Amino acid sequence: MHIQMTAGHLRAALSSFGRIVERRCTVPILTGVKFSGNRLVGTNIDIEASCTIPTIGQPKGEAVVDYFALSSLAAHIDGAEEVTLSEEKGLATFTFNGSEYRMPSFPANDFPDFGTVKGVRAETGNLGFVAAMRRIRFAISTEEIRYYLNGAAIVNGRDGRPMLVATDGHRLAMMPIDGVPADWFGAIIPIGAVNHLVMRGHEPISIAIDLEQRRARFYLPGHQMSAKLIDGAYPEVNRVIPVDARPVFAVDRAGLLRVLRRLRSFSEGWREGVKLIGTSEGLRLEIAQSERSAVEHISWGGACFCRAVRGRIQCPLSDLSSISPDRRNGYIRDRAPRSLQRLAYRHHVGKRPSSHRPDADARVRRS
Repeated sequence: MHIQMTAGHLRAALSSFGRIVERRCTVPILTGVKFSGNRLVGTNIDIEASCTIPTIGQPKGEAVVDYFALSSLAAHIDGAEEVTLSEEKGLATFTFNGSEYRMPSFPANDFPDFGTVKGVRAETGNLGFVAAMRRIRFAISTEEIRYYLNGAAIVNGRDGRPMLVATDGHRLAMMPIDGVPADWFGAIIPIGAVNHLVMRGHEPISIAIDLEQRRARFYLPGHQMSAKLIDGAYPEVNRVIPVDARPVFAVDRAGLLRVLRRLRSFSEGWREGVKLIGTSEGLRLEIAQSERSAVEHISWGGACFCRAVRGRIQCPLSDLSSISPDRRNGYIRDRAPRSLQRLAYRHHVGKRPSSHRPDADARVRRS
């Protein structure tokens, strides 16, 4: 194999695999990226990404070279510097400006191939798919017990409107994505793929989803990402969203975030709780620990609720940081919820009732 390019182009291409190629894995070849012509491919078996790279002259052959060694080198070379990568008999040579680095390589034929995705493909350039992922991904579960919650699901909303949904069993976030084919309903996109797309920041030109084979492919400008969908049935989230929910208070998001961050910095641990009390004078936030205590007040518009709302400080911080408008309307069920996690932000974030766990076989009970 022989390929010549600039260090800047190589560095930009390798950045496409930052959350996909893993440093520690049981299969050594998965720590590398495959060079095939002017195309690079990286995978962790569950997710595969590929991109094109501008080259100087015509590249020849193919090989798999260690991703982390190349990334480290490219990061410390001037972007305009011309570099050459060649491979022969299991040894890759990286040269530039008289310098030479050598590293082991792997046979290209041993590199796993994700294969084709034959599902329904639709144009998605103006759907705001990645923007919706950015808004809801904070609610994706990372627990392995309920593995089907480890991703974002495409579901049919109560009013027939397609929605992108995420929940960890305590929080529920959803965003509408109009124009999605009905054949995509039930697809659960894994959190690794969600994070990769959000990190890239570009909306896919088109998406293909095959529910039968549980695979999806996202086509971006100069970049392509494929992922295995999570095999499982997503909970019926429409059951836990109140039909008659009405906004009863409004609070300034930026002001509330400042207060919560201040309380967290003062708290002895991010797992400690914060108590919220709604009064006619405003919203009162309290923390009480072994030797530290604090009280904050925030002005708000709305009715008061007599019960305290408790929850870990980190949960409302992640919730509010994912919502862009500076003013949020909220609702409270007929009785005040027990946790700030059950507080709901209208339109964007809905919290489950305190007594409900959104499992497929769980019963909905009145909070």
